[in-house]
Parts: sequence; structure tokens; C-alpha cells
Amino acid sequence: MNNSFYNDFAARFAACTLTSLVETFNGQVGNRGFNSMRAAHDKALIDELVRRGVDVSAIFDGTTLSFAHHVVLDNNSLVINK
Repeated sequence: MNNSFYNDFAARFAACTLTSLVETFNGQVGNRGFNSMRAAHDKALIDELVRRGVDVSAIFDGTTLSFAHHVVLDNNSLVINK
């Protein structure tokens, strides 16, 4: 992963609201493209959510990240929006 991309995304996400971070995640749902920039984006996004104390276990198990479903923020937890 390119650290420059990660650092750029991390700085951008640090300045975002939680609502904006959730919207950013939901904007990636269904996107099957993958490259080093996407990897940096996804890692920076999850890292920022975790840094803020958000429970991301519905979409991230520590290894695998799923963009299969939209999520909502409920009591500081990401919950699958069915």
C-alpha cells in the first residue's frame, strides 16, 4: 500500500464528521474495483472510524472488510442497513 495515499486519506478523514465517514463508506458499496489507492482509502477510512471508537465489527473482522451492504450509525456502531 502506498503510504502517501494512506496519509492523504487519513488527514482528510480526520477532518470529516462521523456522518460524512458513513456516507463515504456507503459510497463504496458495490464498488468492485481495487488498486493501491483503494486499499489506502479503505484502510484510512476504517482506521478513522476505529480511532473515534466506532464499532465496525458488522463490516470488518480485523482482516476482511465488506462493502456488500450500506450501513447506518446506531449508538456508535455501524449496523447493516437492510
